[in-house]
Amino acid sequence: MRRLVLVANPAASGFTASLHRDVVSILQGGFVVTPVWPDGPAEARLAASEAAAEGYDVVVAMGGDGVAHQVANGLIDSPTALGLVPAGTTNVLRRILGLPAKPRKAAEVIAQSTDSRFLRTVRLESDGPDGPETRFATFAAGAGFDAEVIRESERRPIRKVGAGTLHYVRSTLRVVLGGYRRRLQNLRVTVDGRPSDAVGAIVQVHDHFTYLGRTPLSLGAPPPLAVSLRRVTAVRLMRLVARASRGTSVETIRGVRVFPDFRNMTIEAEPAAWLEADGELIGKVSRLEVTPEDARLRVVD
Repeated sequence: MRRLVLVANPAASGFTASLHRDVVSILQGGFVVTPVWPDGPAEARLAASEAAAEGYDVVVAMGGDGVAHQVANGLIDSPTALGLVPAGTTNVLRRILGLPAKPRKAAEVIAQSTDSRFLRTVRLESDGPDGPETRFATFAAGAGFDAEVIRESERRPIRKVGAGTLHYVRSTLRVVLGGYRRRLQNLRVTVDGRPSDAVGAIVQVHDHFTYLGRTPLSLGAPPPLAVSLRRVTAVRLMRLVARASRGTSVETIRGVRVFPDFRNMTIEAEPAAWLEADGELIGKVSRLEVTPEDARLRVVD
């Protein structure tokens, strides 16, 4: 019989012990299930990697995008597929994959599935104060401004519960009004040989992503795409979000450059800038190389 590891994050906003028991029971309809309770992000990634090495068919991430990011990174280049049971605040990847919002329904989809498919990712090869690191992002990544917003939101993590969208909006405004609107460009962003100076760079991996509840955001160009921000103000951000929510191009906004369907992006930061991937704060980087990858991660289909 097929085997599955369930990696759960009990700190996720929608997690309960009874929900976990129900999910295990549902998944047992199609798999032999091994529940795992990792003690932190690194252990979640290691649990997924070990399951792949042992030949498990599926590793399910139960929680939000944080545990999904860690499990996905543990499964890169393996035949083991990633499954999602959403129990977090935003669950962006779940929306992108078109999976049910209800955890029990998502578990039913996994239990009944017999196939998998490749999901596009981007490889992030970075170097900085803490040394070199390689990560894969499943739906978005950002350096500079975008990562500073994630850093600000993580200072008050309890406020995400029940108010995820509002929490991110507040965090964004705090970063902008806290001095970013006067920030000098410290990022040298080069996309497919075209350089630009910026205070922030964002990568969109798929057609859309969202931190705004049910409102999908699209930066108005074929993915994977990169965006550099020369200057950030509250007005420009409102324009960017308004256009992205309509799926129209953001390139006509002053100080915004869009690089659609890119093949390679490098960022050199002086001083070192914060990096985030899938909403997870990675750390400070001095140099970053971003490369789209189409066949490195399998997901339950």
